[in-house]
Amino acid sequence: MEHNFEANFFTLMELLDQTGRLEVDSACSKVSFPPDTVIYKQGDPATSVYIIVSGIVEAFTLSLDGLQSRSVGVMGKGDFFGDLAVLTGQPRLAGIRTREATKLLQIEKLAFIKLLEKVPKLGAYFSRNLARRLHQTSTEAYVKIFLHDLTGNLQHFDLLTIFQAITSTGRSGELHLTNSDNDLIGSFFFSQGRAVNARYLHLTGTEAIWQGFLRMTAPGTFVFRVMEASESQFTDETKLDVESVELLMQGASRRDTFNALPEYFREMKARLSRVGETLSWTDEASRPLAERLWELIAKRPQPLDSLWRRLPYSSLTFLETVSILANSGQTELLSEEPAGESSAPAPAPPGQP
Repeated sequence: MEHNFEANFFTLMELLDQTGRLEVDSACSKVSFPPDTVIYKQGDPATSVYIIVSGIVEAFTLSLDGLQSRSVGVMGKGDFFGDLAVLTGQPRLAGIRTREATKLLQIEKLAFIKLLEKVPKLGAYFSRNLARRLHQTSTEAYVKIFLHDLTGNLQHFDLLTIFQAITSTGRSGELHLTNSDNDLIGSFFFSQGRAVNARYLHLTGTEAIWQGFLRMTAPGTFVFRVMEASESQFTDETKLDVESVELLMQGASRRDTFNALPEYFREMKARLSRVGETLSWTDEASRPLAERLWELIAKRPQPLDSLWRRLPYSSLTFLETVSILANSGQTELLSEEPAGESSAPAPAPPGQP
């Protein structure tokens, strides 16, 4: 059986036998870095491979004169970096810096090469990821070359990749997303590479961005047109006030959190039912969402998917609140079973074991 473990290093570790895990553990050392720390610079010799245990790092390149820096990607837990230069013996193609406190596993160059020989699954893992990243690099290059007037398939270009490409070019223009029925489902306007307005599905503003980043692929198409002023009727609710790099980093982190949720919970198959009569809630930032949810399920249990479509929040923001409600015993998740009202397990709030 062939395993699909390209996305996360720690998924691979679970698939290794005890001997393989011990080999990897013995080769790794733990290192920590505070926020805004350069781990290595573009052009440095390659001495180690790194795996992210926690935190967010950003890959960046410098202009020929070294005066300008450009972000080329963000990475989070389970991602790794530094392997390409180690394997080729070439200098680092990009620098890496932390965007928050970050913990890493470090594997020295010689130990890494020996590991690939000793643990075949590890070699297959890095080979597959290298091929995937080369394909992604080619994809992003294609986006940048044709960015003046681009149409593409959303199943080949995820929204995070498209945003990174537009941001890196610094162009102004409007991005439209359509579904397989050719219905407009999303509109985004960029001013000099910075996203300033967003509308996606029934959401606006930052929550629309978070929702668009959550799903890697979707049936449909996208079109980006270069223009100085928007053709859509954006409102105050669609405005964004987040710097581009921060937007991309938060979006990548939230996508990782979303993908770590149980599949049944991500697909919103259960129904939400009240257990008590009075809502108890302490977090003021999420109180409006919690109170609205409490109100909507006052008379009878409601399907999660139906509830979400009535609220102006991304599915992760929504599910975080549902999870807290269920785990505090104030609500219950009911399975969608025709014959009864059996309970679905309440997942831990995202970010907690």
